[in-house]
Amino acid sequence: MKAAGPGSQAIKYDILTALLAMASSGPAIEARLSLRLSLLITARFNWRIGTFAVGQREMARMWGVSERTAKREMAAMRALGWVAVAQPSAKGRVAQHRIVLPAVLRATMPYWDAVGPDFAARMAGAPEPENQPPSNVVPLHAEPAPMPTEDETGWGAAARRLQQQDPAIYSAWLGQLEPLEIEGDVLSLAAPSRFVADYIKTHHHTRVLAALVAENRAIRDIHIIAVQS
Repeated sequence: MKAAGPGSQAIKYDILTALLAMASSGPAIEARLSLRLSLLITARFNWRIGTFAVGQREMARMWGVSERTAKREMAAMRALGWVAVAQPSAKGRVAQHRIVLPAVLRATMPYWDAVGPDFAARMAGAPEPENQPPSNVVPLHAEPAPMPTEDETGWGAAARRLQQQDPAIYSAWLGQLEPLEIEGDVLSLAAPSRFVADYIKTHHHTRVLAALVAENRAIRDIHIIAVQS
């Protein structure tokens, strides 16, 4: 997904949907901020260059708050990593902000399922349920990997979700992952080799993280570690 440039407007409704899903059922602070960010995106975001430029007075008017509160809310969005300054303010010119899309998507992951399995699959880059084209992926193992058992990490349920989304990809790659430990809000997953670990990081990181977050909202990120070089 790209929040700017050619084709970016095609995904704007998915971004707004994800933010509004969090606004509807997320924690109070994040819900309020996601609603306010949605309004900024709808009203002022330039999808061609990927920034919005809104002064504090205009923000305060849009949100129905004081300018001091508007300044504090923007600082909170920056602290969460959702937005970043693209061009600082100068005399006669307000600051331009860009959306940090990976951070926004990570924050909204727990609420994708509330919209529907098709939306969750699309946002994770997985085939939509019951709409999977034939795959030309060649499994690395002749025998399908056994499904993991349930544990406190949520990996067992996440693995079943991933297997249902795309059996070929799960059999070839994702079924080789095993949970190691949770440290804070990060789950470490073991891959049998560096090659497998690097491939999953590059091609399926978002899909795996989204499946895990859907089952365990305490997870905020994953580390994929090769147990062999």
